[in-house]
Amino acid sequence: MADDVQTQVDLTQTRHDTSGMPRDDELLPTLVIMCHPNPERVGEQAILLDLWRDGEAYVSRNAPEFSRYGGLGQALMDTYISRSPVIFQRDGHKGVRIRTHHTNTRLTIAERTPQEDYAVSEEELQEGCAITLNDRIVLLLKLLPPQDPPQTPDYELQGISSDLLSVRTRIERIAGLDEPVLIRGETGTGKELVAQAIYSNSQRVNKPFVSVNLAAMQDSLAAAELFGAQKGAFTGANSDREGYFSAADGGTLFLDEIGEASADVQAMLLRAIETGEIYPVGSTQPKNINVRLLAATDADLESLSETDGFKLPLLHRLSSYQIFLPTLRDRKEDIGILFQHFAKQQWRRIHPNDHDQRPLPVTPTALMNQLLQFPWPGNVRQLRNVARQVVIDSREAEFLQMDPQLLSMLRPQTRDGQKLSTRSASSSKRRPNSISREELVAALENNRFELQATAEQLAISRASVYQLIQRNKGLQTAQDIDKAVLAECYESCDGDTEQMMWELRVSQIGLRRRLKSLGYDV
Repeated sequence: MADDVQTQVDLTQTRHDTSGMPRDDELLPTLVIMCHPNPERVGEQAILLDLWRDGEAYVSRNAPEFSRYGGLGQALMDTYISRSPVIFQRDGHKGVRIRTHHTNTRLTIAERTPQEDYAVSEEELQEGCAITLNDRIVLLLKLLPPQDPPQTPDYELQGISSDLLSVRTRIERIAGLDEPVLIRGETGTGKELVAQAIYSNSQRVNKPFVSVNLAAMQDSLAAAELFGAQKGAFTGANSDREGYFSAADGGTLFLDEIGEASADVQAMLLRAIETGEIYPVGSTQPKNINVRLLAATDADLESLSETDGFKLPLLHRLSSYQIFLPTLRDRKEDIGILFQHFAKQQWRRIHPNDHDQRPLPVTPTALMNQLLQFPWPGNVRQLRNVARQVVIDSREAEFLQMDPQLLSMLRPQTRDGQKLSTRSASSSKRRPNSISREELVAALENNRFELQATAEQLAISRASVYQLIQRNKGLQTAQDIDKAVLAECYESCDGDTEQMMWELRVSQIGLRRRLKSLGYDV
């Protein structure tokens, strides 16, 4: 504890001084609260203007002031932090030196030997450097652009990063128009959430929203699934079947995993989009359709089009407007907010009737530092899953704690700043036929049955993972599960999709999508 912890401090909030601010596109040394005894303060920022202007800034209990988007702010205000400051000095062109010689505040940097003088390189500042004060507070020191208060809703996209604010702005710009939108980003970045936000703020909000996972669509059934089929059109067609286009007529059709669509499915989609007509299987009469198309992919469609892996005319049709989603490793400043958000969500699920009376266990600084060091190949979805498991494992504890086995999977960065991937040691593509059933099952389990993450570990395509699942008896995707089996599992698990995932051994995302399509409450 600092020598002056009993000193009374002025808690009066003041407004940030924004005079002399640099231009909007300049990156400034900024501290972001990632962990604090008051969790409501997570995500607040303090731009170190004095460091930028004069080459030196001070951080203590009483300064600088932290706020959201330059609004009302206050200092760290933790009595365990000394009033004698930690000194931040410019080091070279854009590096920073942190000195703690004249303060009782113990400052540590993740994966570094404790010392009184730390040098932080420009590369580390660009990526984000985690700083811990007296094992009480974690701050992220990072070069960030200055931000004005957001002018858009959050669209349920949690975070304060400039990249995320840009996504929200793009959603607002395009939602009210009737243009097709291509949503691009790595697995787990929130593409379906963006699609839902566009739909919910569009002129078609009171019309259907239909989501289609093209990676799970078999060529032999694609035409019937997309366009419907007349009774007797093929064996098993005992009644007229409504396809996805007809179901979405007047509304919005979301084509997820568009990059995994086969050549035949791409041709069908292109024909329907170009003509505005569909032919149900077995019918000779065209049917006019009116849908707004949203599509999502984590694939490099331009590269695929060069090798005929994706039809260039279809790409042009779908990419009238594009939204690019940032990876979580590029928006490290959002990890604290996201973790708190998901932890609170899970806490409310565990204690639906009395979560207000049962405080969420405290997030220790060690846990936050672990989260900040992990490269998150599964992005926000993976962080959400980790937060849920941590809360479940810690529900009777005072502090949130991570299971050692889970921690061992969260491999940190190397010291030179390179990210460690969850991909297998060989980065070259493998032949799917070389993968045994045992290896496939192990990879599926290791990646919570998510096809994209499994594909990355096995160094094959997502489509190849799906084909291997179809070939191996006893393996399945959410789309393959019999409705009666699904209903029985839903009832026995009380609708808990986490438990259902392990019971049925399928992707939780795919499972939730299947349940939603069948009208279940998830």
